[in-house]
Amino acid sequence: MSKPDPYFGVRRLGPYLGVIQVIDVGDACAYSANGHSWRIRQQTSAGRFRWGATLVSDEKLDQVTLVGADDLVEALRRKPPSPFPLRDRYELWLLNKRTRKPLALLRTRYKAIDMDEVLDPHWRPFTLTDTAFVSPTLERLEAGQVQRGWKVPHRDRLERLINDASRPLPIAQWIERQPDGSGVGQGGLRVPLEDVDRHFDAGDFPELLVSEDWEDEAMRGLVNDYHDWNAAMLLAHQNLRRDTRRRLEHAACKRPQPLLISYPLIPEIIDQDAIDVALVSARLMNAG
Repeated sequence: MSKPDPYFGVRRLGPYLGVIQVIDVGDACAYSANGHSWRIRQQTSAGRFRWGATLVSDEKLDQVTLVGADDLVEALRRKPPSPFPLRDRYELWLLNKRTRKPLALLRTRYKAIDMDEVLDPHWRPFTLTDTAFVSPTLERLEAGQVQRGWKVPHRDRLERLINDASRPLPIAQWIERQPDGSGVGQGGLRVPLEDVDRHFDAGDFPELLVSEDWEDEAMRGLVNDYHDWNAAMLLAHQNLRRDTRRRLEHAACKRPQPLLISYPLIPEIIDQDAIDVALVSARLMNAG
């Protein structure tokens, strides 16, 4: 049996932090958020994995020596151009309580054995320290309202919206995605026995991270704003619809600095001129 391709990409979730590149040779792995600088993780004699102390950059691969990881060093030197194909096809979805369809992506795995037990089904849009998110939709609504009491941060309103749609007693289900975009239900938290092996159509899944299907226009706008805020990272996703990619490019150009990191991992660009202008703008911002 041939060895699996060691080069692939995975999405970082819980909360969403974009796409990383992975080189996995079995007893050692390398991870990169930009396709150029790599963190090393090696297996110890006890069978556990530990992180290396330093980053390995593409520019210095000829000088790299990793004790007990010759295969990984060789894989780094022979790696194909980024981005690598995404391989995390085991997805944990928070389900909408009313429709029983996928509502929000909680995390992903690229090995079936790693579909771990679900203890916390709560969806989080950002890390605790990331408080910068502003929703233009909510800003417009708030401009015409009299402020009473403390203003609820937009990130908190988004988090409440999504989690409330799964309650009470939220269901989180692992789903194995198929090449055609459909899915086969697995286990999870509070998953009824009859829903194991349940078939999901491709159209049942949100294209990005969270369902944008809301009856309330303001709530729909809030979710759209969240995806636009993360546009630079979401552009690294593969198999996006062309109109979705165009929308994300437009949004990413409004917040150009994150593009500097995600740009090497973007598989397709529709408006290269606009992206180039945004990258120049980002470099000037960083230099200022």
